[in-house]
Order: sequence, then structure tokens, then C-alpha cells
Amino acid sequence: MKIEALVQLDLFSEAPPTREELRADQASLQALYDALAGAYRLPPARVELSSRRATGGVIQYGPPHVIRISSHMSSTDRRQTLLHETAHAICHDRWGVDEGHSSRFWEVAHELGVTRKTAPETDRLATIRARNARYTYRCVGCAGEWTRRSPFGRARLCAACEGKGRPSRLILVRRPKRAARRKG
Repeated sequence: MKIEALVQLDLFSEAPPTREELRADQASLQALYDALAGAYRLPPARVELSSRRATGGVIQYGPPHVIRISSHMSSTDRRQTLLHETAHAICHDRWGVDEGHSSRFWEVAHELGVTRKTAPETDRLATIRARNARYTYRCVGCAGEWTRRSPFGRARLCAACEGKGRPSRLILVRRPKRAARRKG
């Protein structure tokens, strides 16, 4: 029985930004949040650049809120991520914790200047995901594909189609080949 060996890839091939560059960018992002907080009467938040996040950002509601943004992205992607997380802070302040990525959230996000709907993904992260993908699922409704390292335990619906009010099943279209049995 042949066991497929997993190869550990470095997530980022390029050198990380210097501490001075990160501090300057973090201060710039903090100033942007503070300006938006004043305009939208938001509670204070601490903006942090994190080398532990591969991509995107997250908000931890406070007091004070903490917004963590990946330091591995470009400055444009960091700014977009901060605007996205600020939209979450505005929605949390106005409508509570259950707002998520609702249509109201996207209205606020677009008002702030958010132009993308998905987290930015570095080229290296895309390579690693493709390398680790063993199972591929396709949506019957929209024909979108998703890859996973491990199979789903039960039938799943396409999140994109379900969000649009037309639930559609995901079907398995690729799985790893079984190792040939040895005759002994």
C-alpha cells in the first residue's frame, strides 16, 4: 500500500516586511479606523497587523474592538480588509451581532469603499490550497467548484446558491484513487 507523502510548503516565499514598514502601515490603518469611527460614532478599536493570519482579517468585538489584519497582503488589500471589518463594526453597533454578511452589511461596506466580496488570497496560499486539495465538489445549480482536503461527512448545499434563495446540492466529482491491493 503506497501512502502519499505530504510536503510542507512555505506559505510565503518572499521576505516579510520589516518591522518599521509594518508599524507605519499599522499606524496608517489605525488612523483610518479612527477617522471612520469619528464619522460613524463607533466605539474605539485597536488595529493590529498579524503575521499569523495568512490572508484577510477578523474583528473581535470589545470594548475595545480588536481588528487583526494579515501582514502578508499588499497595502491595498490591507486597507480593503480594514474597511470590510469597519463595516462589521458599524453593523454590530447599529443592528447587533447577528448581521454577518447580510445585504445591509454589503450596503454599508460599499458605502465605505469596499470593492471585493472575498478575502484577498496570496498566490502562495492558492498554490498550497491547490496542492492539498484531494476532493472536489461541484454545485448542480451554479456549477461552482470547491476543493477540500477531507470529504464532507454528509450531503451539503452550495452556500452561494442557498444565500440567493435557490438551494442546490454539491456533488463529489473527484476523490483520491485507492491504492492497488497487493497480492501476497
